[in-house]
Amino acid sequence: MLREGLTPDAVTYTCALKSCSSIGALDKGKQIHEDVDALGLLANDPVLGTALIDMYAKCGALSKAQQVLAELPVKNVATWNALIAGYTQHDEGMQAVSCFEGMQREGVAPDVVTFICVLKACGSIQRVDKGERVHDEIAKRGLLQGNLQLANCLIDMYVKCGALAKAQKVLEELPYRNFVSWSSLIAGFVQQGEGEEALNCFERMQSEGISANAVTFLCLLKACGSIGAVDRGEKLHKEISKQELLQKDYVLGTALVDMYAKCGALTKAHQVLKELSYRDAAAWNALIAGSVQRGEAEKALDYFEEMQQEGLSPGSATFSSILSACSRLGRMEDAQMYFVNMSTKYGIEPILEHYTCMVDLFGRAGHLHKAVEMIEKIPSSDSGVWSALLSACRKWGDVNVGKWAFDHAVQVNKQASAIYVLMADIYAAAGMHDDAESIEALRIQNKAWKRHMRNSSIYAT
Repeated sequence: MLREGLTPDAVTYTCALKSCSSIGALDKGKQIHEDVDALGLLANDPVLGTALIDMYAKCGALSKAQQVLAELPVKNVATWNALIAGYTQHDEGMQAVSCFEGMQREGVAPDVVTFICVLKACGSIQRVDKGERVHDEIAKRGLLQGNLQLANCLIDMYVKCGALAKAQKVLEELPYRNFVSWSSLIAGFVQQGEGEEALNCFERMQSEGISANAVTFLCLLKACGSIGAVDRGEKLHKEISKQELLQKDYVLGTALVDMYAKCGALTKAHQVLKELSYRDAAAWNALIAGSVQRGEAEKALDYFEEMQQEGLSPGSATFSSILSACSRLGRMEDAQMYFVNMSTKYGIEPILEHYTCMVDLFGRAGHLHKAVEMIEKIPSSDSGVWSALLSACRKWGDVNVGKWAFDHAVQVNKQASAIYVLMADIYAAAGMHDDAESIEALRIQNKAWKRHMRNSSIYAT
C-alpha cells in the first residue's frame, strides 16, 4: 500500500496494530506508533489509542502501554480494559487492580470485560479483599444474573483466594450453572484437601445433568485418593471408561493408578497400570509411591524392578520412594547402592528428600555417625532432615548427637515444633529433666506451638 503511494488512515493503522498484537511484532508496532504520532491521529481517536495500548500490552511492553494511556487526550472503557487485560495476562495482578482503581477515580464506568480481567487479577494475587469490593460493584449493577462467564470468574477468584464458602455461595445463588462453575469449585475443594466436599459437588453436578471432562476427573480421582474413597473411585473409573477417556488422555491412567494405590488397592492399581495402552514412569511412580505409603515396601521394590524391565528409567521421584522403602525394610546396603546409582548410572543429582531418606535409614539402623556424615554433605537442609536425626537419637538414647542436631535445627527453623518435642524426649529419657524443661521453655519463647509428629511414621521408631 505504501509502495503505491497510498496514505494509511486511522482504520488502516488500527488493523495493522491488531496484526502486530497477534504475532508479537513489537518493533513493527513501534514503527506504526511513530507514524501515528507524526500524523497526529491519536488526538481524537480512542479506538486507535486502544489498539496501540493493546499491542504494547500483548507484546509485554507494559510500561510503554501505560505511557500511551497516560498521554491519550480521550480515554474510554475499552482503552482502560486493554491495559488492565495486559497486566492480568502478564501476571501483574496488583498493577491491574491499581489500574482499575485509577479508571474509577477518573469516572470511567467498568464493563463486564473490565470486571472479568480484574477478578482474574485478584485471584492471581490472592487479594480476596479487593475481589470482594469488585463483587459488591458487580452485585450493585445486577450483572451476575445475566452473565455466566462473569459469575464463573467470580467463583474462580474466590477459589484461588481459598475462600471456598464464598465461592460456593456465589454458585448456589446463580439461576443456572454450567460445567465451568462446578469444575472451579471442585478443583478448589481438592486443592484445600476437602475431598469429601469435592465429591459431593460432583454428585450435585451430575444431578443437574452436567458431565465431567478429563480435567475434572483428575481432580475427583485425587479427592478419592486423599480420603480413601475407593468405592467412589471405582464409580469414576467406570464413567471414565464409558466416555473412553483413557484412550485420549494417558494422564488419567496415571491418576487412576495413583487413586487405587493411595486407597490401598494395590492389586487393582497394578492391574490398571498393566492395562494402560501407554505407560510412562509417572504411572509406575504412582504405584511405587502408593505402595510405600500403604506400608507395602517390599511390593514397591518389586514394582521398581518391573518398571526397569519395561525399559523405563527412574526419576528423582522414583528414588525418593525406593529409598524410603529401603529405610522401612532396613535394607541399608541396597539403599546405599541406589543412592550412588542415582548420579553415576542415571545422572540424577540427589535432592534434600533423598538425603533425608538416607539419614532416616541410617538412624533407624543405629548408625548415627553415618547419618551425621550424610547430613554434612547436604548443600542446604530443612527441619525435616534434622527431625529425622533427632528421632533416631531419641530411639538410641544419644544425647550428644541429639544436642548437636537440635542446635542446627533451631538455626534452620526455630518454630518447627517437632524438634523441641524430640529433644525434650531425649533429655527426659536420659533423666535430664531440667534440660527437658529448658527445651520446653525455649519452645514457648520461640512460639513453636504445634505439638505433633511425636509418632510420625517418617522417623525412626
